[in-house]
Amino acid sequence: MKTLVCTLLLSMAMAFTASAQSSKLDELIEEGIALYDIGNYAGAVSSYKEALKLDKKNPTVNYELAMTYGAIGDYGNAVKYSNEVLKLKNANPGLKAQAYGIKGNALDMQGKPQQAISAYEEAIKLAPNNYMVYYNLGLTQYKLKNYAAAEQALIHAVQLNPNHASSHLLLGYTKQNQGKRTQSLLALYNFLLLEPTSERAATAYQEVRQMQQQGVTKGEGGKTMTINVGIPKGDDEFSAAEMMISLSQATALSDENKGKTEEEGFYNSTRSLFSILGELKEDKSSFWWDYYVDFFYSMKNAGNVEAMSYYVSQSSGKEAVANWLQEHQEQVAQLSSWYENYKR
Repeated sequence: MKTLVCTLLLSMAMAFTASAQSSKLDELIEEGIALYDIGNYAGAVSSYKEALKLDKKNPTVNYELAMTYGAIGDYGNAVKYSNEVLKLKNANPGLKAQAYGIKGNALDMQGKPQQAISAYEEAIKLAPNNYMVYYNLGLTQYKLKNYAAAEQALIHAVQLNPNHASSHLLLGYTKQNQGKRTQSLLALYNFLLLEPTSERAATAYQEVRQMQQQGVTKGEGGKTMTINVGIPKGDDEFSAAEMMISLSQATALSDENKGKTEEEGFYNSTRSLFSILGELKEDKSSFWWDYYVDFFYSMKNAGNVEAMSYYVSQSSGKEAVANWLQEHQEQVAQLSSWYENYKR
């Protein structure tokens, strides 16, 4: 009887100790996360290290350490603790996918892009709906100038999260580097719609303006105009659009449009682009036609291109843009409502 009582007391003591340890572990993890969120990365590392003393095989603690080391640029430790997560049998697939993502980022920053790509591909196997992994994969491929591979990864990212501005931006630059003006314009327009006022928006806006005018030059005195239409290489699904865009831009620069403001010219060119593409679509079907062209042609048919043109021009810093938006709040609200209701 005495032995039984002792055994029960020992079991209760062990259970109490385990419970207290678990409570302390959770407290340290929460403390680390709170410190990370306010940018106190050194404090977060300290909390997680204390947590590891209680349970060195805890997947969450190892993951949080990997993420924190990645945030402070200690890529060696970011890889180390990501690998700790990947070795743990009690880590769920979602957490392992995120650990692969952190590992991929760290490897890329260490100048090991091929290893980073392998890490991203492993992450995708575990979590095929993680748009950030596809974006990071696209970014690494873009930096390697593997534009076709970058495009495919970024298309996945955009489809998984249409509101991720960076995916549209990088996709636009990817197509620009491939010499695909129409697709680049479409992606950059979408980026500007999501992020119209940042520094990178200012750069993207200027790229859009330059591509709109690409291939059309006016001679001295503005009396002659030259239109250069490049011959598409291979089977280019947007070759007809390229030609018509240049022709429409020539019309925009003609004498009959003298006196129009730069903002009005931008709007007219934008509306013309969306109209041309919508009319050319017919039975064409691909990501670019079904995702971007349908979207912008529907916007045009709903009468929202003017508001969109001024809205995406905000980074230009022009007073005329700010004044138009202030004076046409109802049109801007209509654009916003249409956008919220448009389902991709």
